[in-house]
Amino acid sequence: MHELALASGMLDIARDELARHNCTRLTMLRVKVGAISGVVSDALLFGFENLIAGTEHEGARLEIEPVPLRLACGSCGTEFDGASIAKELTPCPGCGEVFGHKVLQGKELQVVWIEGE
Repeated sequence: MHELALASGMLDIARDELARHNCTRLTMLRVKVGAISGVVSDALLFGFENLIAGTEHEGARLEIEPVPLRLACGSCGTEFDGASIAKELTPCPGCGEVFGHKVLQGKELQVVWIEGE
């Protein structure tokens, strides 16, 4: 379960940022998770909650903002949402091409907001 390691890294980022602002307790952490990031949001939340249990951060919220897959066709340049099961193999609505798309968004795993006291 690599989500536990990811949650630990996010907590490290939050702790560093809290210390820079003379805060000692995390109250909320918001992250963006892309559709093809390989991160299972429920597992990330589970790992986060287990890591903060019994610490000064217990009770902090983890808000997960999903980022949908957005592609640009490598042939005609049309931008579109990836919606199939094999998301990166979604046919272009402009020309029908299946291969060579550029991922514009959807790979993200990013800490975007930290709240503390």
